[in-house]
Amino acid sequence: MQATDTSLWRVILVAFAVNFVFLVVFLRSLLAPLYLLVASAAALAATFGLTIYFFTDVLHDSGLPYYIPVAFSVLLLSLGSDYNIFVVGRVWKEADRRPVQEAVAVAAPRAGRAITMAGVALALSFAMLAIIPITPFAVMAFAMGVGILLDTFLVRSVLVPSLVVLFGRGARWPRRSSEYDLEDVSDPATEPLQRESQGRRT
Repeated sequence: MQATDTSLWRVILVAFAVNFVFLVVFLRSLLAPLYLLVASAAALAATFGLTIYFFTDVLHDSGLPYYIPVAFSVLLLSLGSDYNIFVVGRVWKEADRRPVQEAVAVAAPRAGRAITMAGVALALSFAMLAIIPITPFAVMAFAMGVGILLDTFLVRSVLVPSLVVLFGRGARWPRRSSEYDLEDVSDPATEPLQRESQGRRT
């Protein structure tokens, strides 16, 4: 049993390492992938806790099959990395021409709509596994459904944009940030934000 637990933890650590490399390659940053993986780990911990609570305290089941946490952890981590690249990539593209806070205000809602639609569709798809009258499938359906919804509505829509603003441009190191000029931005949707920023500067 101890050997099994060790192997399962090794798989999870390898999954985190692979996703870290994946994020580094596509975001061309060493710092941002670290806090993005921490956000993913928080979502995984919440998913694991809710799944344990539901099946042991609510349904009074005997417990989770030993391989289920590894299965949904790897899947959720991989899906989260895709969403991270989509959200952060959009924000950083906007940040090349405006302050980070404004870039988040412009890009995050646009990316959030697509992520919300994809997340709800995926959660419903995985929930269909509960139709199969076998406990491991029900556990997997619940864990994936809850994990994807947490990732969609809390992590990628709230936590990740907040972390991007908190860490600012320093999180892009060693990637070089393009110089931005507020006078060159002509997006009508962001003009109020630009005027507010210029008012603070004066």
